[in-house]
Amino acid sequence: METLHAGISPTENRDRFEEAHDLIVKCWTEPGPFRREGRYFPHRMVNPWVRPIQKPHSSVWFPGTGSPESVIWAAKHQYPYMNLGSLLDLTKQLKGIYFETAQEVGFEPGPQHFGYLMRCLVADTDGKAQEIGRTFLWTEAHPNRGPIEFNDPPGYQSREALRIKMSRPLIGTGTMGKRMSYEDLHEVHNIVVGSPETVIEKLRFVRKELNPGYILIYGNEGNMAHEDVMRSIELLGTKVIPALKED
Repeated sequence: METLHAGISPTENRDRFEEAHDLIVKCWTEPGPFRREGRYFPHRMVNPWVRPIQKPHSSVWFPGTGSPESVIWAAKHQYPYMNLGSLLDLTKQLKGIYFETAQEVGFEPGPQHFGYLMRCLVADTDGKAQEIGRTFLWTEAHPNRGPIEFNDPPGYQSREALRIKMSRPLIGTGTMGKRMSYEDLHEVHNIVVGSPETVIEKLRFVRKELNPGYILIYGNEGNMAHEDVMRSIELLGTKVIPALKED
């Protein structure tokens, strides 16, 4: 929504992002002062005083939900792509695009170039976990996100990204596609909740399907009780993660 508030055309977002990226990388890797006359970010003098200790620069992870253009861009830059909770079938398709693009530009990707963020909660019993897990849909019941033209203005997404999203079930709080219920999301492993044994089994399935180098956990939402979230973190650390590492 910052796009319209700043008086910027949504159609410029991609070009602005890419130009900003190039400027940031230049600041990380080249001593100043230097001149940067960009289309969107013109600076007569840029003088970064401190550059990263890591060389050539700090690692970059690129997140996305379903835009193939983002996947291709990440692969061309050899940045690990982190999918933010799309359905497994779409995520597998995006991973395929990443690996194909990477090979086309001359590098061999591996699991370390792909990650998957998922909603996951562990409780002492499956029943307790299911009760708490429904809170992952809290945002849908309390959207408070303003008009759609603020969240998804015309031109913000490419035609291809819109085509993909319109052809698939809706898993978030957007406006396109068929909305999935909590039970649906649980069934397709988009929301993973349960006892440690159940979650271990479900995460093994996700790992087998995607072979991600990183499984990222989105572990709380809305008004989940603090003690339930802390118990989930404890069980993840003491039961779930050790079991997955032993595989």
